[in-house]
Amino acid sequence: MRGKLAAGVLMTLLSGVLPAADASDAVKAELVRERRRLASDSRTLADVSRRLETALNQLASASRAVSDAAAKNEGPDEIARREDAVSDSEQEVRSLLEKRRLLADRIVERRRSIVALEGELQTRKPFDAVSGRWSVLLDPGSQRGVFRMTLEGTIVSGEYTLDGGYSGSLRGTLVADRLRLERVDSSLGFATVFYGRVARDASSIAGTWEGTTFGAGVSGAGIWKAIREEEPENP
Repeated sequence: MRGKLAAGVLMTLLSGVLPAADASDAVKAELVRERRRLASDSRTLADVSRRLETALNQLASASRAVSDAAAKNEGPDEIARREDAVSDSEQEVRSLLEKRRLLADRIVERRRSIVALEGELQTRKPFDAVSGRWSVLLDPGSQRGVFRMTLEGTIVSGEYTLDGGYSGSLRGTLVADRLRLERVDSSLGFATVFYGRVARDASSIAGTWEGTTFGAGVSGAGIWKAIREEEPENP
């Protein structure tokens, strides 16, 4: 029950509070912790099971000792002493049985929690850090523009417009938080390579650019920054 409650609380927090990337990381971290707890509980269960087996053997020996004492007509004090040993063994067995039951129940819940967490990771849509519309500033020159990008796996594609009437397509890759984009101008052809790092909250991208506008024979390098814009809602 505690495992179900913990998993339920975790899922509520992840779906309502954390950004998607952080939520996925939190699920993975909790899955690692739950697997470690399961391994620890499994080791403890094995230890308790061994102790229970020993206690059961001791109980059987103590019980036979009472029977032997009675068969040999030993005195009442000796029989009582041996019966006390039986009671002690019974108490140890009961204690270990209860510990074993609690551990087994906890292991069942941990396994259910792990299945739920694994399912959450499998169904969670991968975090998309770059798809959307971005307001861009290129320096030197303070050239402004707009990038529109779409992410499919690690492949980035899109289109752009820049001050001066420049427009064209974008193509590149996103690996972790590292973005590489190639700008292909509609008139000049391959123009620029952008290297950037996406902010943790996916609200901005910053980096450097370099390239050669082959048609005009102009080369250059500099820095750039992009700020995510809110997509306008459809009327």
